[in-house]
Amino acid sequence: MSLTDKPTSKTLHSKSRWWFIGVITVLILAVVFILLRDYLSEEDFKPSGEEQMPAIKVIVSNGCGYEDLASTYAQYIGTKNIEVIKLSDTPKPIYDKSIIVARTPDEEDLKRLQAMTGIQRHTMALMDDPEAPFTIILGRDYQEFIKKK
Repeated sequence: MSLTDKPTSKTLHSKSRWWFIGVITVLILAVVFILLRDYLSEEDFKPSGEEQMPAIKVIVSNGCGYEDLASTYAQYIGTKNIEVIKLSDTPKPIYDKSIIVARTPDEEDLKRLQAMTGIQRHTMALMDDPEAPFTIILGRDYQEFIKKK
């Protein structure tokens, strides 16, 4: 058979069969991909419970006098569901232990904040209209609550 001859019907039939098999394979793969994508997006990529909750607003206060501690810690907890609205220093750097000061009686948010920060020590100092529901006072033990990456 030369290059100018027309192909025989048997060759055309063979090529069309492979073309048909290729198209069917691509369609099956597309359907499987779509089904898996929908299944995985609904179940595996759902945000966890904490990500669905509103961010907890806090004031971060340096209670031990180490330079730039409040801003360093605020950057660290910025990756969590915590919104730092203010940085401050305590009047006297006398805190050996870090503590959470709750300004509202919200036990659920207190538990969430304790879980996210690792700081379990807390006290209640309720106010009518606080700047933030919680103040985190960092003591000399602050390194226990900043995990190294």
